[in-house]
Amino acid sequence: MQQVTILCPLYNDEASFNIFAAEIEKKTSTIPDHRFSFAVINDGSSETPLLKTRLPITLIHLHRNLGHQKAIAIGLSYIQQHLQFDKVLIMDADGEDKPEDISLLLSATSHQNIVAAGQRASRQEGSRFKFFYYIYKMLFHLFTGTKISFGNFMLLPKTAVEKLIHHSEIWNNLPGGLLKSKIPLLLVPVHRGKRYEGKSKMHFNALLLHGLGAIGVFIEVVALRLFLFSLGMIFISIITIIVVILIKYFTYKAIPGWATTAISSMLVILLQSFLLSLFTVFLYLSFQGQRKFIPAHHYMDYVRSVENGTHE
Repeated sequence: MQQVTILCPLYNDEASFNIFAAEIEKKTSTIPDHRFSFAVINDGSSETPLLKTRLPITLIHLHRNLGHQKAIAIGLSYIQQHLQFDKVLIMDADGEDKPEDISLLLSATSHQNIVAAGQRASRQEGSRFKFFYYIYKMLFHLFTGTKISFGNFMLLPKTAVEKLIHHSEIWNNLPGGLLKSKIPLLLVPVHRGKRYEGKSKMHFNALLLHGLGAIGVFIEVVALRLFLFSLGMIFISIITIIVVILIKYFTYKAIPGWATTAISSMLVILLQSFLLSLFTVFLYLSFQGQRKFIPAHHYMDYVRSVENGTHE
């Protein structure tokens, strides 16, 4: 019998959670050889949530709102150090991660000790969101050299949890940290569900910061690519200036005034590229000099209190 702990961040959304918990109880009752429980991270909700479920639940209250990613990192660290479990299933409690897909993740990893992540086969959001999400994936690939096509909905074996909570990157972005950790990953196609109640707390600014956080996980790769790009632009600018000078003084093709304009433009590009290269070097050195936040060691700084039991 395997113990699966369902980890859910929660922020002012108890109505959705109670519907979600009832659905979880129904869907998991048909899954053999598994026991399920909840670990809910109250991410600084304005009022203490009144949660209803017949499954065992651990409610972890944070001192203040930290956001999805940090709440998940704290939850993983608490589960690993205080709860008995074999696997952790990370889900949003608003219905967008569908309870019926739990069996898909469990089946995909039934004979493998790897992480299974839900890859969105379809989405419920509008065309504006889909467009910006496509742009985000392109930029992520451009800056990091890695493709990303999954979110927080994932099933983690105990060995993966023990490793991940010692990676500082998951404090900013779990999917990015998982990719950087090189832990074996299996993508499982799933369809995004519809929200149970209310509106999503993830407005455009929050989504933008979330995307930047994922790219920031690979800061070393981003800094290196920016540095190489700036060196490339410096090289192109110098070659262009040399070519313009040769055309002006050794051919009859020069148009009066064009050489001065061309050289001035190239000097501006050269200077900007030089400043960009300096910026990336100092950014990288500054990042390397900072003390890293390791969730496994520091998560209790944000935990206010913990409740255990069942809430019916």
